[in-house]
Amino acid sequence: MKKNYTTILIFLVSFSIHAQDDPDLLGQWFLHYIESNGTTTHIPDPAVITINFTNSGNYNSTSGNSSCNTHWSDYVISNSNASIDIINHVRTQILCDTDFFEPIYLGIFGTDTTNFFDYTISTDNQSLTMTDLLGERLIYGRQVLSTEDNEVLSNTLKLYPNPTKEELYISGISTNLKTTYTIYNLVGNIIISDNLLKQDRIDMTSLKAGIYFLKITQKDKTYMKKFIKI
Repeated sequence: MKKNYTTILIFLVSFSIHAQDDPDLLGQWFLHYIESNGTTTHIPDPAVITINFTNSGNYNSTSGNSSCNTHWSDYVISNSNASIDIINHVRTQILCDTDFFEPIYLGIFGTDTTNFFDYTISTDNQSLTMTDLLGERLIYGRQVLSTEDNEVLSNTLKLYPNPTKEELYISGISTNLKTTYTIYNLVGNIIISDNLLKQDRIDMTSLKAGIYFLKITQKDKTYMKKFIKI
């Protein structure tokens, strides 16, 4: 009989851990941007990236999307409602032409079986910040970024001609000694790394024909755009 009581006690403790939740966390959140290694990375235009926290009564789970793939996990909330332990994170394996973003986002969110975040929610329940053990942060809101914000983040930077053959011109951003650029191929491999952007154009003659992504970093902001080399 003592063994049965012990089994029941363990079951109840386990149930309480999985049922523990923060009601302010529940529901859908929209990713606004990522802070990683001191750099702000914005979501690729026109993607809308979400994560949804749910509680079935017995366990907690998440579902969400990235720029191309979808992902799911279970999660456990600490007793103080200050941390999230992501468990059994899985994702689809679709390869698409926005793969430069997904390794950053899903790599922070959890490519291993578990990941651990401290989190804070604003007093008006409109902002969620998740910070992992390396200090990388995911910033969400209850609403998609406003049209004005999207215009600033997505439409300031222009690339032309696109497709390009020899030179890719850049407008909508001023260059300085701290402005750098990196070029990725379609699967996220770095082709050109952290070169200084000294003028309003980049020589493309060394690139093979294909689809690429240009990342421009200036101070603490990052801009990413797709271009085609012919």
